[in-house]
Amino acid sequence: LAGCTRTGSVAAVVDGTVISVAELDRAVTELGPVYPGATLPAVLTVLIVEQTFLDVAAKNGAGVSDPQAIDSLKQAYAAKKLTPPPSFGSGSVAVARFELAVTGLGSTAAGNQALTEAEARVQKLKVEVNPRFGTLDFSAGTIRPLTYAWIVTGTAAAS
Repeated sequence: LAGCTRTGSVAAVVDGTVISVAELDRAVTELGPVYPGATLPAVLTVLIVEQTFLDVAAKNGAGVSDPQAIDSLKQAYAAKKLTPPPSFGSGSVAVARFELAVTGLGSTAAGNQALTEAEARVQKLKVEVNPRFGTLDFSAGTIRPLTYAWIVTGTAAAS
């Protein structure tokens, strides 16, 4: 991720498509009040896999549009009695599309098979994550922080 070391503006690159730090930060800010699990690693993971799941969902009759995703976000804000932002960023819309697509796939005849297909396709993505955020662990389905032998944590650090 040459862009990461120069400007720090790239959170990840997925098959040549850039996910910017600004897009990620905005999504976490917008989703945080209504989705308690909207952490940087969780949102970045969804942004990495979202398009793959959307493609599989569309193929199986469970496609999701931007207006549907935006309506879902507005409903989530209303359910919490919060005022939504005037507009939602592309990252927030992508996360809402992902959530709706996964839910939609679960209710199709192909349900589990389609989800398995999406997960298999995700494994084939060429993903580069900015080391600032960690590394993508496909087996766990999340971004894990990098660890360095020269950084001591826990009780060893207190000694």
